[in-house]
Amino acid sequence: MTTTEERWRAHVMAWAKSGLTCKAYAAKARVNAGTLAGWKSKLGEAATPASFVEVTSEIAAKAESEAGVVELAVGRVVVRLRGGFDADALTRLLDVLEARA
Repeated sequence: MTTTEERWRAHVMAWAKSGLTCKAYAAKARVNAGTLAGWKSKLGEAATPASFVEVTSEIAAKAESEAGVVELAVGRVVVRLRGGFDADALTRLLDVLEARA
């Protein structure tokens, strides 16, 4: 891996963790937004950090009844759930998203 690739991999990962848009992260990091997006594409999914949490029926039931927000990233899709969501509908949605991946 080249020094240039390492530098851009670090930026792509920091951008993914930041939650900012490409343009906003690029401005903050003082890098070119087009170059950042290009490196994200070149590096692919391996440059995007992932975290996994097992959603048990107990957690789902608790989240379903509480007023908090649950955020799930499935590939390029981010699903935000507020309290009171239908757990069965979420299961169907996740099945559809997983089939597309």
